Amino acid sequence: LYAPGWDYHENDHVALEQDLAVIEGLGFTVVSLSAVVRQLFQQPDPGLEEGNFVALSFDDGTDFDYLDYHHPDWGYLKSFRSLLEARPGLGWDGKTPTATSFVIASPQARAELDRTCIAGRDQWRDDWWREASETGPLDIANHSWDHTHTSLQEIAVGKEHQGTFDSIEDFESADAEILRAESFIREKTGGASVPLFAYPYGECNDFLAGEYFPARREWFEAAFVTGGEPLTSECDRWRLPRYVCGEHWKTPEGLISILRN
Repeated sequence: LYAPGWDYHENDHVALEQDLAVIEGLGFTVVSLSAVVRQLFQQPDPGLEEGNFVALSFDDGTDFDYLDYHHPDWGYLKSFRSLLEARPGLGWDGKTPTATSFVIASPQARAELDRTCIAGRDQWRDDWWREASETGPLDIANHSWDHTHTSLQEIAVGKEHQGTFDSIEDFESADAEILRAESFIREKTGGASVPLFAYPYGECNDFLAGEYFPARREWFEAAFVTGGEPLTSECDRWRLPRYVCGEHWKTPEGLISILRN
């Protein structure tokens, strides 16, 4: 778990539970990121032409996305899955809302990050990905091979790229971080993952958006940065913006302001 404590600003699970109440209270419907991409760029659904809609996503893919946990110091932690399932009817067509979990693919990287970034209890696994992909309420998608994470001893593309994704500027490096991860995730989910990508650190350069992903269209439908802007059909499908809790809003009132505007 990234941040100990039970306040909104300390705990993403506490924040999500309150944010779902805000979303429901303002009359929004939760739709999947895949539905948003289809609506903007592919086959529009007439049912999404009018109304207020929000899509949810989580990055990195620790077990806490899908599995509840009783922490020895902090008590019972509801997974993102459980929080979504507690809001039946908030999703499209009156169903349980579906969010997208962008996961780090490399088993070695996740094992090391489990030790260095959380508590070292083997809680960054992939054995739940297939069930989540097939049954919901989480879609599984690609967040790169190893996030070029600063906590790792080695990364796929070399130390010169560590801590940034903006420096990935050739097909060989991009395939090592993106296409390799996509193949692994599809295998682990039995082909049930969704063909979306979220850039580590929210970083995207002109090569990735302008050359790499257009050349890999048979593998991907869209890619997401951060940016803090609403999604529209005028957005670059390989640089779709997202709002980030803790960066673009820090309280339920902040989310209310974003949604009302």
